[in-house]
Formats: sequence, C-alpha cells, structure tokens
Amino acid sequence: MPLDTGAFAEGPVGGQGSSTRKPRVVLDASIAIGSALKQAREGLGLGLDDIAETTKVRARHLSAIEAAALDQLPSRPFTIGYVRAYAKALGLDADATAARYRTEYPSPDDDDLRTPVGVRHNRRRRGGWLAALGAVALVSVVGWNIAVRAMAVPQHRSAQSAHAIIAAPHTNAAVDGPYSVNAPLPAPPEATAPAPYVTPVVGANAPANSIAAAPASADQTTQAALSTPFVAGGTIYGPAAGASDLIIQAKKSISLEVRGEGGVVYFARQLAPGEAYRVPALPNLTAEVSNPASAELYEGGRSKGLFSAAQMPLKTTAADATAG
Repeated sequence: MPLDTGAFAEGPVGGQGSSTRKPRVVLDASIAIGSALKQAREGLGLGLDDIAETTKVRARHLSAIEAAALDQLPSRPFTIGYVRAYAKALGLDADATAARYRTEYPSPDDDDLRTPVGVRHNRRRRGGWLAALGAVALVSVVGWNIAVRAMAVPQHRSAQSAHAIIAAPHTNAAVDGPYSVNAPLPAPPEATAPAPYVTPVVGANAPANSIAAAPASADQTTQAALSTPFVAGGTIYGPAAGASDLIIQAKKSISLEVRGEGGVVYFARQLAPGEAYRVPALPNLTAEVSNPASAELYEGGRSKGLFSAAQMPLKTTAADATAG
C-alpha cells in the first residue's frame, strides 16, 4: 500500500475555518539512530510492513536496523542503502540520516562487503601469509632452475668428452692442441669365393671332379691316403659272385642301406667298425649311410676316400666271374 505520511487537519477554536499541513518528523538525537527511526515510524502510525512495501526492503532487515543487530544485516553498502530508503519513507533527509548511521556504526571501509559472521578483519596477518607464500614460491622456482642447470652441465661435459675421443687423432700432439679426424681405414680385401660344390659320383665311370678322381692340386699326402689298400677288419657282407669292384667299409659303427631302381632294397644293416659290404654289379644303385665321415669307399681294392654325403650314387662295373 502507498505510504501515508500522516497529513492531518487542525481547525481553530470554535470551528471557524480549517487548514491542512504535513507533520514534521524529527529524529531524537539522544538515542541510537535505529531506535530514533523506530520512534519516528511509530509516531506516524506506520508498521514495518508499510515501510517494507514502500522501500522494497525486507521487514527483517528494517527490524535489524532499528535493533542495531549488525550481524543480521547484509554487506555495508546494502545496509547504508536500506537506511537511506528508510529515511526517505519517513520524510527525512536521506544523506543526513546515512551520515549519522555511519558515525554511530563506523566501519574501516564503507565500500567493503560485510565480512561473514564470526570472521574478523586482520589485514596484517593476511598480508604476512601472502608474503610468506610468495617467498616460498620464489625459493621453489630458484631451486628448480639450479637443479636443472646442475643436471644439464654433466651431460654437456659428457658429450664434449665423447666428441673429443672420437675426433682426437692417434698422434703425440699436445692435449690442448687442435684435433683433426684421421682418414678412414681402407676396406678389407674381399675374400676369395670358394669353388662351387659339385656332388661327387663314385665308381669306375665317375667324372674327374668326383671322389674317385683326386684333384690335380691335392698334395702327395692326400694322394697316398686315397691309395690305401683295402684291409678287412670284420665280416664282409654280400656274395662274391656277381659283385662289382666297389666295397663300402665302416670306420665306425654306421647303418648302411643300398637301394636300386624303384626303391628296391638290396642291403640294409648296421655295420660294426671294420665290417664291409661288396656292392653288386647292378645299375643305378644308391648308398645311404648314417654318418658319411665313418664310411669309406674302395674301388679295385684301393681307397677312394670317405663319403662326402649321407646319400651317394654308386657307379658299378661287372666283376670277373671267377673273382672270389
């Protein structure tokens, strides 16, 4: 509802004529401003709700101003604004009323927001904490930079030392003299490529590069070894009749298998050291041994050397029918 300032009429004695004027509100200077505002309000016959509707200030805040309950009021600027609105609603001078309120209830800074209840201003202590935090941050940054530099110096020195070792020539020059890089070493000579391997073919009709024919470059010792005569050191298997001039002898225990065309097996046995086998005079025979280094081939009673492979073809010639 709109605020009624309480205009009233007073008539002269005897009822002649009438006049109208506004009542003049004056705050009592002998009491607190809050109590003075309450006294003026009640003198106008107004309630807190009437002032609250006119000023749009909550009634509880107006009641806190009257009771000087500062802990129930908002921040300082808002409270000063409420006092000014309260004064205007009563027809008072807003600036003078606000100035009196500031005088009776001083604040370190009227522009600061009100501190929450239970918290006191202590600018000196807050400044000390800020200074301490700044000092700690400064010390941390300086220490970090020193640590980084200390870690980087050994790595730089190590890199310089490695570079000096690589670049230093093998000379008797002074240690602190200039370094130069020696010429690169020549490439190693190429190794002689070995002759291509050719599978040897044993027998009377073997080619020149087979085991039956000694190479032209072989020394006298090798030639003598290939000419060793056959000496039986155990049982000689295979019939003498129809045999060729080839004999296979075991130097160490080996397994021997002789096959013909179509995979026909003519001989298969474990030979003890010294035992031998007469190869029959049949075409397209193949000998397979478990250990080539322990099987020696004889042709015409003379050694042709050890087997060079586990499986080798045999070139046979028919033996004399009267050979025993």
